[in-house]
Amino acid sequence: MEKALARTMFATSRLLEFFTEPELTMQIGHDRPSWAVAILKELIDNGLDACEKANISPHIQVIIEDDSFAVQDNGPGLPADTLLRSMEYDVRVSDKSYYVSPTRGRLGNALKCVWAAPFVVDGRQGHIEVATQGLLYRVNVSLDEIEQKPQIAVAQEPSLVKTGTFFRLHWPQLASCLGDAKQADSYNCRRLLQAYAAMNPHATFELQADGTVLKLPSTCGDWPKWRPDWPTSPHWYTPETLCSLIAAYLAEERRNGRARTLREFVAEFDGLTASRKQKEVLEHIDLSGARLGDLGDGKEVKSAVANRLLRVMQQNTRPVQPGRLGCLGEEHLRAILAKQYHVRPGSMRYKKKAGLDGGVPFVLEVAFAIRTNDEEPRNLVVGLNWSPALAHPLAQLDDLLAEMRVDRWDPVVLAVHLARPRLEATDRGKGRYHLEGDTLAALEQCIRLTTGEWKKLKRRADRENRLAQRDLEEECRRRERGRRLQLKEAAYQVMEQAYLQTSDPGPYAPPGRRLPAEARQIMYAARPLVLQLTGGEVWQNSDYFTQHLLPDFLDQHPQRTAAWDVVFDARGALEEPHTGRRVPLGTVDVRDYIADWRDDVPETIPPIDLGGLVPTSGPSNRFRFALFVEKQGFDDLLTAGAIAARYDLALMSTKGMSVTAARRLVDEWSARGVTILVLRDFDKTGFSIVHTLRSDTRRYRFRSRPLVIDLGLRLKDAQALGLQSEVVRYRSGKDPRERLRECGATEDECNFLVRGGGPGHWWGERVELNAMTAASLLQFVERGLQQAGVRKLTPPSDVLERAFRRAWRLQMVQEAVNATLARPVDAPIIPAKLLQKLRRKMKNSALSWDQALHEIVQQQRRPPRAG
Repeated sequence: MEKALARTMFATSRLLEFFTEPELTMQIGHDRPSWAVAILKELIDNGLDACEKANISPHIQVIIEDDSFAVQDNGPGLPADTLLRSMEYDVRVSDKSYYVSPTRGRLGNALKCVWAAPFVVDGRQGHIEVATQGLLYRVNVSLDEIEQKPQIAVAQEPSLVKTGTFFRLHWPQLASCLGDAKQADSYNCRRLLQAYAAMNPHATFELQADGTVLKLPSTCGDWPKWRPDWPTSPHWYTPETLCSLIAAYLAEERRNGRARTLREFVAEFDGLTASRKQKEVLEHIDLSGARLGDLGDGKEVKSAVANRLLRVMQQNTRPVQPGRLGCLGEEHLRAILAKQYHVRPGSMRYKKKAGLDGGVPFVLEVAFAIRTNDEEPRNLVVGLNWSPALAHPLAQLDDLLAEMRVDRWDPVVLAVHLARPRLEATDRGKGRYHLEGDTLAALEQCIRLTTGEWKKLKRRADRENRLAQRDLEEECRRRERGRRLQLKEAAYQVMEQAYLQTSDPGPYAPPGRRLPAEARQIMYAARPLVLQLTGGEVWQNSDYFTQHLLPDFLDQHPQRTAAWDVVFDARGALEEPHTGRRVPLGTVDVRDYIADWRDDVPETIPPIDLGGLVPTSGPSNRFRFALFVEKQGFDDLLTAGAIAARYDLALMSTKGMSVTAARRLVDEWSARGVTILVLRDFDKTGFSIVHTLRSDTRRYRFRSRPLVIDLGLRLKDAQALGLQSEVVRYRSGKDPRERLRECGATEDECNFLVRGGGPGHWWGERVELNAMTAASLLQFVERGLQQAGVRKLTPPSDVLERAFRRAWRLQMVQEAVNATLARPVDAPIIPAKLLQKLRRKMKNSALSWDQALHEIVQQQRRPPRAG
């Protein structure tokens, strides 16, 4: 019998993971052939940031030799502590990793890659030289094969470099990495610096390679932009990212022993540098005089406290406006494209879009031009926060370019730059990003506007070879049929994207929360995505999506959709006995009702709050405006946006055409001076609803002139918002446009709603309110309310004085109630045979058991009659 092997448990250092090709590829975000240009890019980013922090106009030099490359900046120099700590591979050293800010070089581990990459490329050793602040550091990297650990040896000597920082990396076979890029849209060293010049009007770049010098001078030396050392904004953080920042500070405290106050931490945010603001924030959360360490419990950050802090900081500051980020400008891009990319005069098209996307500012600029050399392939220059991306960083850009016929072999140049503080990377190397909301809409609009003429040119060229084009299209259709998705599969594939798009909170929900998403809104967001996946197939009836596909998806993916807030229309209602509580059988109503269930019977009386509301009925002293919504299902969204409370607004909704009771209410409201604002679909029914609320009919004649304002939707609203339309058919014997004109529709609106047809089979298009996302619908409503002059109500002086006297007396009663509840109470004497007495009291009566019990107590405590 063979002797068994007693296996030894080996321990291998994980410090070597950075020094392997798979791990380094993951850290850099690019494959090995692109490592050199990626590290060159990070060094340029660091040099630009260092100059901007010191308020120095950047001058970046790049030197390419046979087996090395060097980068020199003119900044204040890299601190020795940062340099040496970056060689500790058990910690991450970065001043960008945890801050949310519109800055370059967000990799967070660039220097660690600088030390590791030359070693991995060589396989045996790596050599790097760094000169800064009068010292030269010679860094040699090798491997301890026994311990399986990297060995980093650093030798220091005096250097002539007094200004800026100089890096030289020795790199075998460098020419294959930084030489000419044959593939369209790829970068070599020259193209990289051209892209940097396009994204940084204030910087000068210089390239020395192959005995020649390329100089790219700045076009605007005093160009204003957001500096990397400016305070960040609380509106840019989520609860998770703020907790990460606090944890990083607390970890740093453990290392260097310096404890910060919470006030110091708050002072670092934009809008909170004033002492008064800091004091207000900390007093609001009862943490005046606290230290930052009080937000942790020794092991983790107290997320609930951090969330409260974030909410209060956001409430006490305004979002940073997009203009503060800075923009490249049409003049600069025109000069760069003409000089560096040799474009045809007059061919450049430029478009800029700026805005706030969920409280986060963005500035997007797109420039498109045709090159003079027809044989040059497309040059795509994409930058994020003034730094060129080495690969397509925007997931949706390829689809947009395909739509606009901007192909890889076309002789064009397209420059896209996005400045935005918060960008969500989809990979560890921070090379791919997915845009949503207003930022994505801005990208789509800018690309289409700048490349629209090019698309027409391509179509015109296609017509010159019709037969070949028809053959090509038929082949494309044949291939497309072979890969189309089934309707249900396609709907499931896009369901999460449609929900996230619809429920995007914008400025209406706290960080980490989303708005309620009505089922039909999700359907509208999913519809174009499904059409694209299925090649034109989509559900014919909206109920199939809202009553089958969406509920089935929720049922089959409970963990994935656990946090979703999907709202279905109420269909019926529940009414409890005795309590009088009536609960509509809608998603949110039932969820809130179940969450409010209580099984226990408390013996103590909870604190009683008599409240401060004056009991009113009707509009007097309560509201002067009412919002009439033509359809049900938006109540939860309007509640989430606090529309009624913030504008002192009455809310009313019906399903379809207004009933006679609604017109009676409008009549009485108008007699009292209440203005009714109507929110409705852009369709024939919507116009009829507004007309009916304003005009006498056979069934109802108004006694007072109706004060009714139409908020829309109207055609101009739908076009401005880029909303989806859907085909609608009319079975009317006469042209529906006649009725539309009677109801106030313009000729353009009539011709949109009724495209053509004849008696019994007219057809046109319509746009529903549901086509808007949750946040865009709330923004649309608010704009309408503000334009109509809706404002908070204050009563006349005499009413205010009477209400003050009432509030004074109510406070006195409140104090008496509080004092009574605070006094000890003698233990009650439970009567004998209580259950039998209770049953006799309830017999043949409408009393509930607790009402009957209350009567028994009243009888027991009633004082005996005298004599």
